[in-house]
Amino acid sequence: MRLYITIIILSFLVACSPDGRQAQNKVIPPSRLKAIIEQSGKSRAKAGPGKPMAQTRDDIRSQKHKSHKNKPVKVVIVTSYKHSDSTRVRNIESLRPSGINPDFSEPLNKDLARMQGSDTLFQSAISLSNDRILKIGFDNDIFDYTDQFYTNGIRFDYVAPAISVNPVKYMLLPYWGRAKNYYGLSLVQNLYTPSTTKLGGILYGDRPYAAYLYIGSFKITNDEQHHFRQRSEFDIGIIGKFSLGGTVQDLFHKYVPTNSEPLGWDYQVGTDALLSYNFSLEKGVINSKHLQLILAGSGSLGTLYDNIGGCASLRIGWFNDYFSDLGVRKKRLLKAGGYRLAQYFFTFRGAARLVAYDATLEGGMINRSSPYTLPASSVSGVVTQSSAGFTITYGAIGIELEQTVLSPEFSHRWWHAWGHIGLLFAL
Repeated sequence: MRLYITIIILSFLVACSPDGRQAQNKVIPPSRLKAIIEQSGKSRAKAGPGKPMAQTRDDIRSQKHKSHKNKPVKVVIVTSYKHSDSTRVRNIESLRPSGINPDFSEPLNKDLARMQGSDTLFQSAISLSNDRILKIGFDNDIFDYTDQFYTNGIRFDYVAPAISVNPVKYMLLPYWGRAKNYYGLSLVQNLYTPSTTKLGGILYGDRPYAAYLYIGSFKITNDEQHHFRQRSEFDIGIIGKFSLGGTVQDLFHKYVPTNSEPLGWDYQVGTDALLSYNFSLEKGVINSKHLQLILAGSGSLGTLYDNIGGCASLRIGWFNDYFSDLGVRKKRLLKAGGYRLAQYFFTFRGAARLVAYDATLEGGMINRSSPYTLPASSVSGVVTQSSAGFTITYGAIGIELEQTVLSPEFSHRWWHAWGHIGLLFAL
């Protein structure tokens, strides 16, 4: 009878742990149950004759169970969340000497951190890249001797592990397999004009003047093993005169002798808020040493663009796998990983997208009082884009050159082309 009471007290004490929380129930196997019974007997014997063990509140409470002595007892051990927390701390500490840096904003890694033996499981989880990269991109149609439509674009991208503390990361797409995460910030300004900037006033039937400026927070996930890349970005900014599109074009034309002062910015798309969420998924379907074919899907949702599309990219030349990094890395890291120090290759892209909304043509979603915009019926529902480029990198630096052609975005059926220069630096 005493043995049964002892067993009941043990199960009760564990169930009433200080934090009052329960996690996982486990039935004690017979071998373990026998050990508990024997240990209980030894404890009572140790107290000695005439010296009963100190009676606790739980001992008193256990007397109420005497009437149930003939009933079978199922012993349950209840572990608390404190155990999983201590496991998580122990696992994280064990990772430090291994050099693995898990990204704990990922749900997968949070789950692994609470598992027994997750120090080895982390070998196949999502790590946070320590790369620091600066990319500067410049688009302009001056390379094609025009000054119209998408006429200028400037983009700065900065990638660093410290940006992973940005709370926006919880809005970005998670991943569920072995990969490496890169977090970054972007600053972007794009300018759009009608077919000529030499005439003042509104050119009806032509593209309206428009410009936007935003700052974005993005995450890129590279899964080199499965040749997969995932990118998501949240942008916040402004459309209209406070994006300084007219100011930038005035300055540019001032220092280019062949250009005259642009007229018509007084009639640009009205000021409005810019909120946008963008994503892309890329998969390498052919991955050889000198040729790589990548298929991609992408989409945008917000007050700037609403669209969805697909793309095929072909890389030919001498390069590292597209999914191994972001294009440039420090020499010592490339050597340590067995990658090429020098890369040079051609890139050919073909893309199409379905367009539901374009604020640079139709005006902002909130402010509908723009001086001039195009009706939704004039906006092309399908737009295609193709490009050809050449990239050369050596270790931590690189340069991209690309020529792009875009099908008509509105009913006048004018095609447009521009050039791109990109500079890459691993810091």
